[in-house]
Amino acid sequence: MPVAAGTPLAGDDRWSNPFQVSHAVASALVVAVDHAHCLRRSIEGCAKCAPSELTLLLNSYYSLLRGAMENAARAIWLLAPEQRPGRVLRRLRLQAGNVIQSDGLCEVGGLPRKKPKADRLKRVEEIAQRWNISPEAAVKPPSNREIVRAAGEYIAGDAGHAEVVWRACSAAAHGDTWAVLSLHDREEASRVNDVVTLRTTASTNVLTTMVVEAVAVIKSAFLLRDIRNRPPY
Repeated sequence: MPVAAGTPLAGDDRWSNPFQVSHAVASALVVAVDHAHCLRRSIEGCAKCAPSELTLLLNSYYSLLRGAMENAARAIWLLAPEQRPGRVLRRLRLQAGNVIQSDGLCEVGGLPRKKPKADRLKRVEEIAQRWNISPEAAVKPPSNREIVRAAGEYIAGDAGHAEVVWRACSAAAHGDTWAVLSLHDREEASRVNDVVTLRTTASTNVLTTMVVEAVAVIKSAFLLRDIRNRPPY
């Protein structure tokens, strides 16, 4: 797809064409905001019948926060390198992951492939070679952990903090016992021998903290996108 000279991140897009950096960033931001918007709508009460009502569930909100954080972090990860080769490399790695994941789906589901995986990955390697970028590095998909940690490092110089928030949201989404016991308010309802029955309710403090963290990543992603949209990028 041709790239117009005046479009945002036009230089990056010309290098990574047809897997434009700006397109991947825009997509990640849309998905991040979509998750955050869904969270807001699910908490709000009925606008007409119960405008002051709030609904606080236990675990499902953390699934939405994880999706919001992962996608905003992806935008940051793509744009964080100061030099163009670094940003293009990350875009190519993202495409390699897309190839591998989609091919895996076809394999498991017995679905037809339009092109062999090897051919699709070779295309990624050829784009990398064109700009003296390591083709081996270009076909190494990033993990969500790598992406989240990179975002945390960029935002506050603290990759570990970002990973803690992400892991907590992921654990709640998976229903992991430690998250169920750690993220919610608990009250002992009964105790019979060694069996304790707990009444759990959503912790407004924990949920609010996680929302603030996820929104901070989203805001940082938009700010970095605006920075990279300026000349000479």
